[in-house]
Amino acid sequence: MEEIRRLILAKQKIIVVAHQKPDGDCLGALSAMGLFLKRLNKDYVLFCKDSVPEKTDFLPLMHEVTNDAAIFDSQPELIIVLDSGDLKYAGINELVIKTNCPLINIDHHFSNPNFGDLNLVMFEKSSACEVLYDLFNVWRTLLDKDVATALLNGMIFDTEFFKNAATHLSTLRAAAQLLNLGARQNQIQVNFLRNKTLGLLKLWGKGFERLTFNPKYKLVFTVLLPADFADSEILVGESGQGLSNFFNELAGVDIVLVLIDYGAGMVKGSLRTTHDDVDVSALAKVFGGGGHRKAAGFSLSGKLVYNEGNWQIVSA
Repeated sequence: MEEIRRLILAKQKIIVVAHQKPDGDCLGALSAMGLFLKRLNKDYVLFCKDSVPEKTDFLPLMHEVTNDAAIFDSQPELIIVLDSGDLKYAGINELVIKTNCPLINIDHHFSNPNFGDLNLVMFEKSSACEVLYDLFNVWRTLLDKDVATALLNGMIFDTEFFKNAATHLSTLRAAAQLLNLGARQNQIQVNFLRNKTLGLLKLWGKGFERLTFNPKYKLVFTVLLPADFADSEILVGESGQGLSNFFNELAGVDIVLVLIDYGAGMVKGSLRTTHDDVDVSALAKVFGGGGHRKAAGFSLSGKLVYNEGNWQIVSA
């Protein structure tokens, strides 16, 4: 941890990266790290390949996040990647080739291969935000209300309000401390729980219609197609994770799988489980993905088609 601090202090031009299709954890971590660098008067840029959802604009510095890949041509001195199992998932595997600078990898995914020059991968932690919380504590960093809100947002998102198996005693202690520091928990709750639009519920209705149970593997799955998003006026792929988390509460089910056809020759799978003896990251790895034991995902080239009573992924 001290090596990471020394490297950050030694560099001025820094790019901080959140993964593609950003979620509450990576954006909370991005916000907290940005605030930390801002306090140090660093020349930092916050990067995400995909646009930041409007519902997260209550997090500090979200208005600064760019998806302009040209920043990697600006001779950065350091790159910090947050909450990404690998550079492909971060969306910068080709962009980092343009740079000749060290890379810090801060993550909590079990499948992370330690791709950075410096790595802090703590897969026993609930979230990247909990990893940053520990890091800031070791550095004796003063945490204000904004940083506390950003970090608590990530912990709440990845634990589904402290309901899933990613929740540990350390998580609850960290969350309590962040609340004591003034974290705006009500803002997080409103944006995380009370953000269901009519279009979103229509989209989820399509997932309910196609819900299928495989008794052999105690697996429930569903699919979402590009037309479903168009009919619901929802951005493609925006709400698949929420659906997989919702289905994860089904009784008598060991594994949940939601397949989303992005309509551009790519299908994404989101896997969930609540069972201690099931490792969905191992299943995701078979398809070139990864993640946690309880929550994982993968992407495959192709499109979803319904053929003879079964959904299949075929070449686009």
